[in-house]
Amino acid sequence: MSIKRRITRIVRANRTAAAEAGQDPQAQAQNAQQVQRTLLDQARRGAADVAAHHHRVGLAANEAAAYLDRVEAAAAAAVQRGDDDAARNAIRESMAARRRLDALVAQLREAERQSRQLHDDVQRIEHRVQQSAMEWDTMLARRAAAQAALGVHDALASSTGEATALDAARRNAELDVRRLEAQARAREELSWTDPSSPRLKQAFEELEAEAEAQQELEDLKRRNSRGYPPAQQ
Repeated sequence: MSIKRRITRIVRANRTAAAEAGQDPQAQAQNAQQVQRTLLDQARRGAADVAAHHHRVGLAANEAAAYLDRVEAAAAAAVQRGDDDAARNAIRESMAARRRLDALVAQLREAERQSRQLHDDVQRIEHRVQQSAMEWDTMLARRAAAQAALGVHDALASSTGEATALDAARRNAELDVRRLEAQARAREELSWTDPSSPRLKQAFEELEAEAEAQQELEDLKRRNSRGYPPAQQ
């Protein structure tokens, strides 16, 4: 193939691809399938017409063969009778009948050939239509799977983004909790260093009460060891 022809084919293919790019692939496939079904219907009608023609020619051939048999029988009978004129007429008629029968037999063979050819054509078109339908179904299944995969990827991407946002929120909440805990510990420590704080006052009161209770306990032990009765309240 020359360089010029190659370039021409490439340019033509690019133009075709550009023209088809603006069309919906699904609509293109449906149109192609509709054309195939139309061709299949036409082929079936043609096969049916040829079959009907074959049947009619077969009937005409049978009638012509029967007529030929009758004419030949008439010619033989005329010969036996010695009627030469009738015999010649019957022979001429039989010759015409044979030519008609031969023509019908030839038509019958041609109709049979056409019928077989159309039958094969119909089968090929049916196979092509079925194959196209299966390929289209497979393509639809692949398209659905691809769409599902895209949906899964989108969900994963969205989930990843949400997880990232959740981690950021969790870290911010952790920092906020730590800040509040640090503030609480700081206030706890400050409450023990502020003399005027209620907590420190309560602690001192508890210490004083504990010291008084301990002193009373020591006095009670000493009196018991000396034999003195317990002090009257």
